[in-house]
Amino acid sequence: MTPLTLHLAALLLFTAPAQAAPTSPTNASSTVFSWSQWVEDIIANPDTALTPDAAVEAATAAAVAASAGGLQKRAPDCAFPAQYAPGRDAAACLDYLTRIGQQGTMCGMPSTYRNIQMCRIGRAEVVGSQGTYPAPSTDCINVARTGGLIFDGCWRAGDIVKGSEVCVNNGMLTVRIGGL
Repeated sequence: MTPLTLHLAALLLFTAPAQAAPTSPTNASSTVFSWSQWVEDIIANPDTALTPDAAVEAATAAAVAASAGGLQKRAPDCAFPAQYAPGRDAAACLDYLTRIGQQGTMCGMPSTYRNIQMCRIGRAEVVGSQGTYPAPSTDCINVARTGGLIFDGCWRAGDIVKGSEVCVNNGMLTVRIGGL
């Protein structure tokens, strides 16, 4: 290599990082959808919140957020239960649980049960499970909030979802979304 070639190569190496970065990605979606926020929207104003079908459409068209700010203490378990649920049916369950929770309905479990179906719509079900010790009742809104976290972490292309997570305000209760 000649000294001129080495000089030009060094000049290119040192000046390349100085180029301005693009201000916005050209192919990235700037729209973000969060299932957890959708549940909060139903709680805040059920008359103007998206319907379950509209929420699925919005999630399909947008980048799905991992939840509030993208930070979670732990991610939901997306491997259990075994069968995927149709997203629209599972979203309708979250909508139902939120609305009955707004009316003061509690989602509880008899102490003799380990699992109880809290909602079943179409081919989706939301199930509450408890361990060795009885889980105290919780507001159905909190079950829906937990379902929103499961959706944020486990919803897949093709409008399917399955997963489980400890209830947001009740460490003794596990919420599962799965298919029938």
